[in-house]
Amino acid sequence: MDRFIVDPVEFAAQAERWIGDRIHLVLESSRRCYLMLAGGSTPLPIYQRLAMRKDIPWSRIDLFFGDERCVPVNTSENNYTMVMRSLFPDGDRPDGMNVYRMCGEENPDKAAEVYELVLPERIDILLLGVGDDGHTASIFPGSAALDEEKRRVMPAIAAKPPLQRLTITPPVIQSARYLLVMVQGEGKADAVRRALVDRSVPAAIALDGDWMMDTQAARALPEDQRLGF
Repeated sequence: MDRFIVDPVEFAAQAERWIGDRIHLVLESSRRCYLMLAGGSTPLPIYQRLAMRKDIPWSRIDLFFGDERCVPVNTSENNYTMVMRSLFPDGDRPDGMNVYRMCGEENPDKAAEVYELVLPERIDILLLGVGDDGHTASIFPGSAALDEEKRRVMPAIAAKPPLQRLTITPPVIQSARYLLVMVQGEGKADAVRRALVDRSVPAAIALDGDWMMDTQAARALPEDQRLGF
């Protein structure tokens, strides 16, 4: 596990570089790359930067999602819609790229079962964010998903609207080949400390991954745990 603490101005560029480098590493030995994306606002500028790179072979990438809000597609709260608008604002997806979205607007239990069937055995690159309460994906404090060992996707209840969600579970997170947790802003500092030091919030599930934080998100960490990029 590496911990990268970067200047807020450089955060998106550093995260985009991390992702791009790992895509190329995966495709050196595999025909396709299974990339699982995080929702929320933090990664959107990163996705916009990725979309501008000419060296990303999107035709060899399969996109998956780590969680979804059970709201109609094409609304501003839908993770799939937000992400795709950031990656491909003109609406044109590259030929050969596969996108597997969670159909959160449908029956959550059925949607979770269906998504489990399309997930590969192992995700190559998994991206996660962290909420100010320490949740990651849609695994919130007290969630039944925290203790899940068999199911890979399940319905979940959030701490704030929209309440109904779908989420991957710890087995998916912990089996990923490459894992990046991306955290920005002073409002996330306590959650970062509770995840990395106290290990008392759901984001601690991702301890074995790489963590990229800006200086504000890392400010509550003990001095000996602050490593530069």
